[in-house]
Amino acid sequence: MWTKDELVRFQQNLFIISIPIIIITGNIGSILNVIVFSGSTKLRASPCSLYLIFSSICYAVYLNTVPLLRFLQTGFNIDLSAQWSWFCKLRFFTIGLFLMLPRSYMLLAAVDRYLMSKTNHHWFLRRPTTWKMIIINYLFWAIVCVHDLIFYDIQISYNSTDRTCTYQPGPYSTFLSFYSILINGISMPLLTAIFAFLTLQNLKSLRKKIHTSIINNFQRRRKEEWLLCRMLLIQLFATIVLTLPITSVLCYNGLTQYQQKSSFRTFVENYIFQMCTLLQYINAAVSFIVYSLTSRIFCKELVLLVKYYTVRIRQTLREHSAALFTRLSHSCML
Repeated sequence: MWTKDELVRFQQNLFIISIPIIIITGNIGSILNVIVFSGSTKLRASPCSLYLIFSSICYAVYLNTVPLLRFLQTGFNIDLSAQWSWFCKLRFFTIGLFLMLPRSYMLLAAVDRYLMSKTNHHWFLRRPTTWKMIIINYLFWAIVCVHDLIFYDIQISYNSTDRTCTYQPGPYSTFLSFYSILINGISMPLLTAIFAFLTLQNLKSLRKKIHTSIINNFQRRRKEEWLLCRMLLIQLFATIVLTLPITSVLCYNGLTQYQQKSSFRTFVENYIFQMCTLLQYINAAVSFIVYSLTSRIFCKELVLLVKYYTVRIRQTLREHSAALFTRLSHSCML
């Protein structure tokens, strides 16, 4: 049986090895998501793609801040958030904001798919409206997450030696527990799932109303809508599986904060919490993998774009090589 020190050492080694892999994989995946959704002629026409682009960008910002700080803290014992109060507040504000933004953009993408299946709700599908919704969504969550700036700060231990960046104990801890379970754990995934399933129902019912002369066009459209909805649903399922543990831990910590806990129980709770944060980092990095494995349209467009840019790069290299050879030839003649 492992001792306490061995468990701590295992967790440190796990974080040191896995976090760089997660950050690199997530950044590459986010870049490819943006390239596919913005460069594909089939996908970029849909406002849904714009929401998924910003979801990927927000996940990239999250990966390059939160896990990176944890890597420095775990691997090199550098905890910047425990040195400056403003940095502590900004760190958890970033966590709260850039965890909620991708989920809400996924919700807007599901709403977009639902309204696309309704013939009389095209105002929401216009590009100007999409940009407005993206900006409003960002401002909304920036205001909602202000509580992180207020209640997170550097807490000093009883022996006045350990400094930790965390939330203030008391009523805010209880609020944070219910906020996490209601907003993160229930409302956002539930609403996204509802709109995705409603889209599928609308597509089934709409098929019965259309004229046979346009049946082929509708079947093609229905297939594309179904593939996008399936992609969103599987991404939603992955998000629930990977984020539910840390949401449950936060809720548990808030409900048991007034209980007397032994040092061993405190160690176990903190250990589980740290392991759950790793799942949250993985969730921010797997969107490209999910899209690639669940959407044939996404894979097809990715392959086409890779081939296109490969040809462009080769042409550019040939042109530069020819220009360089011409310059060298003129230099030799002179």
